[in-house]
Amino acid sequence: MKVFYGLLLFLFSQSLQAQRTFSSADTTGFAAILEALRQKYQIPSLSVGVVHGKKLVWYKGLGYADIENKVTPTEHTVYHLASVTKTFGAIILMQLVEGGKVNLDDPVTKYGIQLGARWGNDDRIKLKHLLTHTAQGNSFNGFKPGYSFGYNGDYYGKLAQPIEKESGKTFGQLVVDNIIRRLGLTHTAPNLADTANFALTGFNREAYGKLVAKPYDLQKGRIVPIAYPTHFGPAAGLMSCVSDLAAYSTAIDEQKLLNPLTWKQVFTPTYSRNGKVLPYGLGWFVRDYKKLRILWHTGWWTGNSSLFVKIPERDLTFIILANSQDLSRPFYAKFDIFRTNPKLQSDLRASAFAKAFLDQFVGKP
Repeated sequence: MKVFYGLLLFLFSQSLQAQRTFSSADTTGFAAILEALRQKYQIPSLSVGVVHGKKLVWYKGLGYADIENKVTPTEHTVYHLASVTKTFGAIILMQLVEGGKVNLDDPVTKYGIQLGARWGNDDRIKLKHLLTHTAQGNSFNGFKPGYSFGYNGDYYGKLAQPIEKESGKTFGQLVVDNIIRRLGLTHTAPNLADTANFALTGFNREAYGKLVAKPYDLQKGRIVPIAYPTHFGPAAGLMSCVSDLAAYSTAIDEQKLLNPLTWKQVFTPTYSRNGKVLPYGLGWFVRDYKKLRILWHTGWWTGNSSLFVKIPERDLTFIILANSQDLSRPFYAKFDIFRTNPKLQSDLRASAFAKAFLDQFVGKP
């Protein structure tokens, strides 16, 4: 009997551990870890949030969104999202797929997409290959599409062509109408520097600009002010804040914006043509960690970086935004012998910030 009750106690404790999600008691130490990492990487400002139970249950602003004026960030401080924009781009494209206007098996040549170099206007390359970063291939598979994952933001951005041709609207208009307004996001907008697309939101440009964290870069050991990029498209260029991304995350959990079967497709990892599981779904990295499905995307561009992590089985979302590149820099290798583009690491724990989150709320490997 002692063995039996011992087994029950063990199973009960394991069940409690599996169900462990979020406790406010965890956050003091977690905040201290993040602040230590911010200082280590010399990041001027971090806005951090944890979503649980469809609410932003914890928020922390670290450092300064404006060093010169010592402005502390809040949950409404706006940052550039860089490649986290890709998650929005995937939604817009899949809405058109659901409406029967776009087929992911369409060749890119149908939309006049030219990829250049050895890929040119290859009919074998489909829209799905751009969406899943599987268009390029490598020297081991003859540079054929569908065989390997090779992150390429430029290729992903070309999805604007089928989106705009088949919808009859600009990508900016679709994002504003189908996501920003539909979810009531009050601090999310196309790049402030893209005057035409930003104006679609109806936001006051001057007031919005005051909410934006100033961009910085670490140069020769010194933090210096720089300028943000001006581009906006399916691959990058949205601006947002922790509070809005919390609402966006909740909408995903509630399966808004797309139907359930489409969401399942979005969060299913891609398989290569020879049956290998690849690290990306449709606009999201999709990996398993400690038997949990982890959905995430990083963003990295001039003067900004971001990380958006979802663990559906734990009802947890981790959002962290920065006004320098150094939050996400560790994801990117300095070189890649097979491509001229930087290689994006597909291991979420390559980021010390993501590692801290996983260790704190999920457990160490």
